[in-house]
Amino acid sequence: MRVAVTHGSVSNGNNIPSVHGLLPADISRRILSAAAAVAVPAALTAVLALATPAQASPAHQAPPSAAGPVVQAGRVSVVIDSMSPQAARPGSTVTVTGTVSNGTGQTQAGLDVQLWTSPARFQTRDAMDGYVSHGTGVSLQQAGTPFPLPASLKPGATVRWHASFQVDTVGMTEFGVYPVTAQLDDTQLDVLDTDQTLLPFWPGQQVAGLARPLDIAWVWPLIDQPHHQVCSALTSSDLAASLGPGGRLSGLLAAGRAHPGAHLTWVIDPALLSDLTAMTKAYQVDSGRGCSNPVPEPASKAAKTWLSGLRGISSVQPTVITPYANVDVSALVHSGLTADITSAYSMGYAEADNVLQGPFGPSIAVPAGGTADLSVLTNLATAQHIGAVVLDSNEMPPANPDAFEDDAVTSVRTGSGLMMTVLLADHVLTGVLAAGDTSSGVVPPSTQFAVSQRFLAETAMIAAEAPDSDRSIVVSPPEDWSPSAALASELLTETAGTPWLTSTALGSLAGAADSERTLARQRPPGSKDSPGELSGRYLSTVRGAGAALGVYRDLLYQASSPYVQGLEQALTATESSAWRGGGAAEGQILAGKLSSFIRGEERRITIIAAQQVPMGGSSGLVPVSILNGSRHAIQVRLKASVVDVPDRTSQLTVGHFQNLVKILPGQAPTIRLPVSSAPIGPTAIQLSLTTANGKPLPVHPASLTVQSTRYGRAILFLIGAAIGVLVLTSAYRGVRRWLRADTQVAHEDGGLPGSVVTGTSSARHPTEAPDDMADARRRADDA
Repeated sequence: MRVAVTHGSVSNGNNIPSVHGLLPADISRRILSAAAAVAVPAALTAVLALATPAQASPAHQAPPSAAGPVVQAGRVSVVIDSMSPQAARPGSTVTVTGTVSNGTGQTQAGLDVQLWTSPARFQTRDAMDGYVSHGTGVSLQQAGTPFPLPASLKPGATVRWHASFQVDTVGMTEFGVYPVTAQLDDTQLDVLDTDQTLLPFWPGQQVAGLARPLDIAWVWPLIDQPHHQVCSALTSSDLAASLGPGGRLSGLLAAGRAHPGAHLTWVIDPALLSDLTAMTKAYQVDSGRGCSNPVPEPASKAAKTWLSGLRGISSVQPTVITPYANVDVSALVHSGLTADITSAYSMGYAEADNVLQGPFGPSIAVPAGGTADLSVLTNLATAQHIGAVVLDSNEMPPANPDAFEDDAVTSVRTGSGLMMTVLLADHVLTGVLAAGDTSSGVVPPSTQFAVSQRFLAETAMIAAEAPDSDRSIVVSPPEDWSPSAALASELLTETAGTPWLTSTALGSLAGAADSERTLARQRPPGSKDSPGELSGRYLSTVRGAGAALGVYRDLLYQASSPYVQGLEQALTATESSAWRGGGAAEGQILAGKLSSFIRGEERRITIIAAQQVPMGGSSGLVPVSILNGSRHAIQVRLKASVVDVPDRTSQLTVGHFQNLVKILPGQAPTIRLPVSSAPIGPTAIQLSLTTANGKPLPVHPASLTVQSTRYGRAILFLIGAAIGVLVLTSAYRGVRRWLRADTQVAHEDGGLPGSVVTGTSSARHPTEAPDDMADARRRADDA
């Protein structure tokens, strides 16, 4: 007599997740004694209580163990790692295989594995989720014959098993999903362990009553954390490993290219394109806090090949471009940095056009984590001109919790009044896919089977819930999804080949008519932080780096576009959603490097002026030089202001001069400041620099002292006075000489005929000899 475990009483206890929850369960296990088994004449119902997938975000979903069969210490465990076929049809024989591991210190003997299932399908998706999470809602019966294990199983040993059953014998007839449990028993019929899976059953479209297959649209993310920084070196060599065999990026691209029938929508971060383009030539890597120790790396052939393959696929399949570095749109909106979002989108479109040979433009937004409030949606609709957005289905649940979710496509009116189409990515499926993450490129068979089988079961349940309705599914893995190449390929094979699904592009759903969106849903909140979004404190650091970059950008004169673009990309990289949660430290390092670089460049600009400038008069020209020690041409304004001393306003003024100066690298032009009305004594002049737009530069200010003596004015006065005395003296002597000459002429005229000479006349006698010294005295007077 076989005994099944009772509802919710036994956990598989494995670290390797089962298909039920894909996360380790911690439910107490009850082992039935032989006496209890005899007392129970019929098989008891059995299920396992395992966790449902968590929020589809790296911050909320813990990855499963990537090891092979795990030997659980202190217990004997059973694991299902494959089932064929994965979706049964009428007449199918279902074969289940797996492993049994002995984690005890004793040899185990007389073990066997028995399969259990049910002829009753799950009626609703909620019922199936209740089964996988709480172990309720179904009764199980034996299926097929037990599989006996080898005579003995030594401590630490693992053996494989397989068992089969006929679906017709069990009584499966309806389209839907059925439970399957593998139960490990010992010779006393005690239940040592169980593992379980879900089996979709497809009787054909007509019997299933399916009006038409479900539209299923995949978001296929090619997103990585940005590796660009202010210096030319990349932050790490992680991308080289990701492009190699078994690497995340190589696996995603290869799987997507190999399954064109899945009609994927490629969601690409242009920062990844920029980083990989840099790797196509010889490049450098520097992961330190500075850029002082770059490690040279050769050109990557893998990067060139990967980009070439992506270029080919993006030209024929739908492609969505995220903002550069997949910036945290929610956090930027909440911090008032909306201009940065517009800049990131423009930057991203330009990079994608350049690398993938676009053009690309606004289409569909895929916010990080699938979360966005109305303020974010309003910005996307009005400022970024985006008409559709992919959100997690938990963002807009039905207004009535008991209501049936009719479709993945809905709409919402934004704060600006614009309507936006909302594509709701299935929350549970996102969590299921997250459980398939791997850091090594390989997942154990049990994990790969668990993920792919749960994916099939979930989609089958969505179709079977309402087969006569026209519905759709959106599948959106986490942004940093890292499945093995085999798992990614298997999921896409199921998408394209499953009879109840028909693959379609994301844009096709976004452009569909609004006829089926009848379910009342809760609107997104007006303003609410997304889980783990970049904090206000973190963004204040980024804001400071952005302000410094704005000043430095204004300082540059006709800088090359690649140089300025590189600086802007370095700033945008600090706003990436990759720095959410524990990644904030890496983002802060990038912001610190950018700020340090800008400060270093600005410190190369120096004002050169003498500490003291003597000035003899009341005005003059004071020379000042500006040295540009950077490697780029700059344009600055020199600002000169007179420093007033207490209780006395200086009479010194600085006149108009050409204060806007363009300075080439390594040059130090001189500017002459016109100063006037200098009082006797010292007067200080403060010198500083601004950009051409008047933004103050953090350049160390300089000052000089004008020392006015006015000695030059006194000397000029004395010289002028002396010249004036000389001129007056000469004029006096000239007048005197002129008067003397007139007197002599009068005396000589007295002896002419008709003249009258008095007795007192002093005229010389006509016969008197001339004075020989007279002419000499006149010459002396003239001299």
